[in-house]
Amino acid sequence: MKKSIDLVRQLVNDFKKHEATYLAPDYQEQEARKDFIDKFLIALGWDVNHELQKNPYEQEVKIEQSVKTGKSQRRADYAFFIGPNFRDPKFFVEAKKPSRSLANPDDYYQIIRYAYNKKIPISVLTDFEEFHVIDCRFMPDIDSALDRRIENFHYSEYANEEKFSRIFHLFGRDAVAAGSIEKRASELPKPKGKGKGAQAISHKGANLPIDEAFLVKLDDIRLTLAKSFKKHNQDLGSEELTEAVQRTIDRLVFIRFLEDKNIEEPRIANLDLLYLIGQEVKLN
Repeated sequence: MKKSIDLVRQLVNDFKKHEATYLAPDYQEQEARKDFIDKFLIALGWDVNHELQKNPYEQEVKIEQSVKTGKSQRRADYAFFIGPNFRDPKFFVEAKKPSRSLANPDDYYQIIRYAYNKKIPISVLTDFEEFHVIDCRFMPDIDSALDRRIENFHYSEYANEEKFSRIFHLFGRDAVAAGSIEKRASELPKPKGKGKGAQAISHKGANLPIDEAFLVKLDDIRLTLAKSFKKHNQDLGSEELTEAVQRTIDRLVFIRFLEDKNIEEPRIANLDLLYLIGQEVKLN
């Protein structure tokens, strides 16, 4: 770790020397990435510039990795993999310009959505001035997004060996290869209380991983549909009711699949079930 912290201490000195310039509004995200964030990640052991990993299909760092969220396809600034599995990212890093505060719901919600859709438990939001570690295990909710912060660091703390070691032993390349992300996620408590956002599904479902939340909500939808069908047709028997409910759900899944593949334009909105179905379609 000594070599890594020496590199980071130099970055800290460089940032501090011209801090006013780097915190000015006209200093852009792309500049921060090139001047500081890329180098910080390299200090953690990642081959950000692909100096060693030349094969584009076998690179452990992908820049602007495509991630589908809802109806659109966005790009996480950095996605990190451990070979030979180059399909499932271990964590994301989302970069921002240093002039704006990282502690805002929009940016937190963005990285949580990216990670949650890929079943990534922990990810990072950083502008180099600050480094925020965020819990992404559960359904995104912009109203409670800021509550997902696990810990955060100011750049002045990177030079402190104890503080930097917490970052290094969680997000360093060798640590990630040894399972640091999964281990840290297993130590995190489940959040308390209901989600408040439009995408918070239910108290029993909002705090579950995406695949489990999907099953919970699907059971709720089955019951809702069955009650509605029975209310409008008292003659429906048990088997007929079950078949009607299943056919309706199957058709909703198929519609959402067509929308996700851009075969059909999105026509149904504001349904929690469709949001979850959409994520399941993308994961399978």
